[in-house]
Amino acid sequence: MKAFLHRHRRIATETAWVFAAQGASAIAALVGLRVITELLPPAIFGAVALALGVVALAHGLAVGPLMQAALRFYPDLARDGREADLRRATLFALRKPAFVTLIALATLGAGWALYQPQDAWLVTLSIALFGAEAARSLEITFLNAARRQRTMALMIAADAWLRPIAAVALVWTFGASGAAVVAGYLAGCVLALAGFRFAGRATGQLDARPASASPAASDIPRRLWTYALPLTALPFIGWVSGQADRYLVGGLAGVAAAGLYAALYGLASKPFMMFTASVELALRQPYYATASAGDHAAERRALALWLAAVTGVSLALWLLFVLFHSEIAALLLAAEYRTHSVLMAWVAAGYVLLAMAQVLERVCYAHHDTRGVLWVEASGAALSVVVAAPLVYAYGIEGAAWAVPAYFGAQLLIAAARAHRAWRRRAPSPAPAVAAPTALTTW
Repeated sequence: MKAFLHRHRRIATETAWVFAAQGASAIAALVGLRVITELLPPAIFGAVALALGVVALAHGLAVGPLMQAALRFYPDLARDGREADLRRATLFALRKPAFVTLIALATLGAGWALYQPQDAWLVTLSIALFGAEAARSLEITFLNAARRQRTMALMIAADAWLRPIAAVALVWTFGASGAAVVAGYLAGCVLALAGFRFAGRATGQLDARPASASPAASDIPRRLWTYALPLTALPFIGWVSGQADRYLVGGLAGVAAAGLYAALYGLASKPFMMFTASVELALRQPYYATASAGDHAAERRALALWLAAVTGVSLALWLLFVLFHSEIAALLLAAEYRTHSVLMAWVAAGYVLLAMAQVLERVCYAHHDTRGVLWVEASGAALSVVVAAPLVYAYGIEGAAWAVPAYFGAQLLIAAARAHRAWRRRAPSPAPAVAAPTALTTW
C-alpha cells in the first residue's frame, strides 16, 4: 500500500507541475496573441505566421525524430546509469541534420530576401530562432525523460512569457514589423535557456556525470537512427497537416486572409495542443517504462487513462468553442480578426479527433513501430491537402475550417487500426526487460 501511494503521489506531483507550466504558457500565448494582433495588421501577422511555420518545419525535420528516439531509449539506458551516454550520443547524431537544415534555410532565405528585400531581417532572425529552438528542445527532452518535471515546467513557463514580452517591447521600440516579432521570440527563447543553464550550474542540478565512451564508438547513435529514421519525414507530414491550409489560403485568397485564418486557427487549436502536450509530458515516460518492462496490464491501464483524459477534456473544450466562439474572439482577438469566429468550432472539432489519434500513435512509438507512425501521419497529411484544396478554392477560409474535422477524423481511424496491429506484435525492447515490479513503481 505504501508503494502504491508513493507511485501515484509522484505521478500527481509531476502532472501538477506540467499543467502549471502549460497553464502559464496558455495565458502567455493568449495575452501575447491579443496584444500582437492589436499592434500588427493582418498582412504582417500573416508573414510572421508563415515564417514561424517554416522554422517549425525545419526544427521538426532536424531535431524532432532524434528527440523522440531519446525519449523512448531513456528508460532502457537509465536502468544502467547511462543517461550521459545517451545525451552525448544524441548530440553527436544531431550534428549532421542540424547543419544540413541550416544550409537549406540559409539558401531558401537568401532566395526569398532577393525576391522580398524588406524581409531580409525577418529571414535572418528566423534562421537564428531555429538554432535556439534546437537547443531548447534538447534540454526539455532530457528533463522530461528524467521526469524532472518541476525544472522543465519552470523553463517552459519562462520561455512562454519572455517571448511575447520581448516581441511587444521590440515592436513598440522599432515599429510594427515581422522582424521585430521574430527577434522578440528569439530573445525570449535565448533568455529562458540561459537562465536555465545558469540556475542549473548554481544549484548543481545539471547532470555532470561523464559518458562512458565516445559517441562515435558507441552503438547508441546507430540505435537512435534506426528508431528515428522512419520519423524523419514525420515533421514535414505534420507540418502539412497543421500548416498547409494557411498556405493554401494565402495562395488562393491572399496573405491578409492567411493572417486572419492563422489567428482563428491558432486560437482554436492552442488549448487542445497545450492540454494534450501536458498530458503527454506527464504520462509518456511512465507509459514507456511499462512497455519496456513488458508489463502489458500496466500498459493497458496507462493507455486507457491517457485516452480517457484526453477525450473528455477535448470534448469539453470543443463545446466551449461551439457555444462561446464570439465571446472568445471578442476577448482574445483584435476587432478586425473577429469575423468568421464560428469557424473556430470547426477547427476545435478536428482537434478533438486529432488528440485521440495522437494518443493511439504512442502505442506504435512504444512498440518501435515508427513506420506505423509514419504511415498514420502521412495518410492524414495527404488527406488534409486532398480535402482542403478544393474547399479553400471554392469557399476560402470557411472551406479550410470545414476540412479540418474531415481529415483528422480519417487520421483517427487509421491510427486505431495501426495501434491495434502494433499492440498485437509487441515489439521487444532494445534493452533487456526488467521485472514487472520495477515498472509498477513508476505508476
